[in-house]
Amino acid sequence: MYALFPPYKVVKAFVHRLSFGNWYCKGYIWIHREFDTWLLAKLDQIIDGCLIDEPRTWLYVKKLVLSGRVNSILDIGAHIGAYSVVLCKKIFGVAIEPMPDTFTILKFNAIVNNSNVRAIRRAVWSETNKLIRLQRSIGHSGSDFVSNDGDVEADTVCVDDLWTLFGPFDLVKIDAEGSEDRILLGFSPNKISLNKKMYIIIEVRPKTINFCLRWLKQNSFRVIFTEKLIRSNRVVNIVAETP
Repeated sequence: MYALFPPYKVVKAFVHRLSFGNWYCKGYIWIHREFDTWLLAKLDQIIDGCLIDEPRTWLYVKKLVLSGRVNSILDIGAHIGAYSVVLCKKIFGVAIEPMPDTFTILKFNAIVNNSNVRAIRRAVWSETNKLIRLQRSIGHSGSDFVSNDGDVEADTVCVDDLWTLFGPFDLVKIDAEGSEDRILLGFSPNKISLNKKMYIIIEVRPKTINFCLRWLKQNSFRVIFTEKLIRSNRVVNIVAETP
């Protein structure tokens, strides 16, 4: 449904991008973002690609990068790269996306923009090397979620292992459509030697917000602000930092 097929449509869209700038072509659109980046997106990915839902969070993160306080990012649930592909024109990052078709677009965006981000197709979970299933959302690919009835399989990896392989990271962003509590169970900041301040963004829902707030307190994070997503008052970004 979201795959980059047939290939000639992608090529045609790319030619239109080069010829006319921000140009819509047969189900694809090019989104012009900061740092002279262009993200290829399907129609249902436009809101996520532009970060329309979370303007305060994006503005804060951009300022962190431009001020030099953040030089690396671990983007969990990276989607098409609205955060990581764009920010990694300035810094280094690792982008994790489990859905194969969305991952194809993410990797394409990273290559086209010459972004310093490493894209990995895994599902971040409480443990590594577990097989889980994901279900496609009826609405759009930014809302695909973990479900035993899902038709997509993905291998898991925990944050601690990602940290060992690719870290350290100054910023961790988690956007996992209700699985944020399971992800945090595999993240142990107090066991990691942190040389400087660290920031974290967690998109939470009513069923996970209390767990996430407890986890932040237990791991010495201070909440800076919260932002309700424009499309849903039930979904909130928590932005926090270490002392």
